Amino acid sequence: VEEEEEAIPFREAITKLFHNKYWVIVLIVNLLACILYGTTAAAGTYYCKWIFGNDNLVALAGSMGFFATIIGFVLSKPVIAKLGVRKTIDLGVLGAALTALVRCIVPTNFKVYIAVGLIGSFVQIPLMCLYGVLLAMVIDYNEYTYHNKLVGVSSGAIGIGTKIGAGVGSVILTACLALGSYNPDLEVATTSMRYAIYAFSNYLPLIINLGLFVLFRFFDLEDKLPAIHEELARRRSEKQADQ
Repeated sequence: VEEEEEAIPFREAITKLFHNKYWVIVLIVNLLACILYGTTAAAGTYYCKWIFGNDNLVALAGSMGFFATIIGFVLSKPVIAKLGVRKTIDLGVLGAALTALVRCIVPTNFKVYIAVGLIGSFVQIPLMCLYGVLLAMVIDYNEYTYHNKLVGVSSGAIGIGTKIGAGVGSVILTACLALGSYNPDLEVATTSMRYAIYAFSNYLPLIINLGLFVLFRFFDLEDKLPAIHEELARRRSEKQADQ
């Protein structure tokens, strides 16, 4: 049983976290991902109603996406075991960026929309399964650098980022619709309404996922973990010997 860590003042803990570039990266990743989830969760409804002209297609797209998600969860463990953390992340963000790019090029074909939606759902599930792993890696780095895991503060701050990201996503969606002069009383979408929907459905996912790919170039903690774990084990052994 590990001994409970000595509590440190909140301000000191936050200062240390913001000097840990890996924690900052995870925080930004979580924030961007939640912005994306906040917009794409509502994007399907607008897309089916105004781009395809049939809001009943939402149920069909959702049910097919559900099966892709289930398959993604089933295969997540072998995919992560085969590729490792870094390559699994690359698969998720680049796969999602590619599907968004296809929608940008072919925005009005329902079959293409469904196909890339299934692929996008599938490739991102293993990435979603790694969020907890990334945070655990950061906590190990906290212990290695500061001799304190800072578990509570690390997790709590990430949770706050999740709420902020969801709120920002809603603001972006609303802003896009406002800029596109969205009018729910029309029977057919105007050109500006269509491009507003494309903005948060296609363009934003493309930009954010490419940004995540660039951001993860600086997350090289996976290669350092073996040495970090070895050092932490040595410290614990010395501490037990002194006791």
